[in-house]
Amino acid sequence: MEPALHIENLTKSFSGKDSPVIKGIDLELKTGTIVSILGESGCGKTTLARLVAGLETPDTGVIKLQNTLVADSTTFIQPQNRHIGMVFQDYALFPHLNVGNNITYGIAKESKKENRVDEVLRLVGLDGYKNRFPHQLSGGQQQRVALARALAPRPQLLILDEPFSNLDASLKLHLRNEIFDIIKKSGVTALFLTHDTQDAMAVADEIVVLKSGRIEQYGNAKSLYEHPKNAYVASLFGPIALLQSEDVNSFDFPSEPDKVYAIRQGHFLVSEAKAPYRTKVKIDRSIFLGNHYLNTAMLPNGKVITFSSATHLEGKVLLGFTIENLMIFNS
Repeated sequence: MEPALHIENLTKSFSGKDSPVIKGIDLELKTGTIVSILGESGCGKTTLARLVAGLETPDTGVIKLQNTLVADSTTFIQPQNRHIGMVFQDYALFPHLNVGNNITYGIAKESKKENRVDEVLRLVGLDGYKNRFPHQLSGGQQQRVALARALAPRPQLLILDEPFSNLDASLKLHLRNEIFDIIKKSGVTALFLTHDTQDAMAVADEIVVLKSGRIEQYGNAKSLYEHPKNAYVASLFGPIALLQSEDVNSFDFPSEPDKVYAIRQGHFLVSEAKAPYRTKVKIDRSIFLGNHYLNTAMLPNGKVITFSSATHLEGKVLLGFTIENLMIFNS
């Protein structure tokens, strides 16, 4: 089966920028998968999506949709001819149009528009909302209308740009499960842009970690969490204590000077005399955060670290780790 999206050596620069925003990206999306582009603000994820959608022209590289060439050095297919649906973070619904007309706006060429509107409204769980206006809907309902509108023309690819950024935390938790189910039921391939690792882990089949216009690592959530390529990727998937060789030496671990070490805050062993690598640390502060305590402590060499524990800590405690807890990266 041909990939839904194929990107090869894609680069993009803007005037006034010191370096390209997108730097030689290679990427493929399997048909029917949800792939998240995960990265901090300014990493290039929105520019990448705009290049795929045809809203920007690449400097170099190849973009194919379902094996159809849409952009290279001599070819550029206009956005309206790429069969891509887009869901924006502000939903971009027309306030003067009801739900039904918001959805039909994108499917003018389909003969049985009303049937398609009813079909996508059932898909997103808004059957019976066709005559309501955007201001009569909750934020979550508006998000589902925006998704229905994007799905209505039967796109080859769906792009969602930070779709949960305007929702409160409790609604986001509920809606991202719904969005995953809706996209999977529709069968569409989706590119999901986010800075929120939890959103990416909950929604995407595969995650692309983007930093400064380059792909740092690509894989499923479990592989990225357990086998991060570097400290940056590791930090995206949960808070870590970043340690230099002299810091791990405090635990009697035989370190190497050209390596960087990291341990997830919850992976330290507290008061465990059998830990193979351990030391006494002085607790400066132990804060209750609901299901755990977050502790600030000082290693014997003066390095300050943070780690979590099940109980409140004070004074000096034994802190350790196993080799399985330790992540080791090239400096």
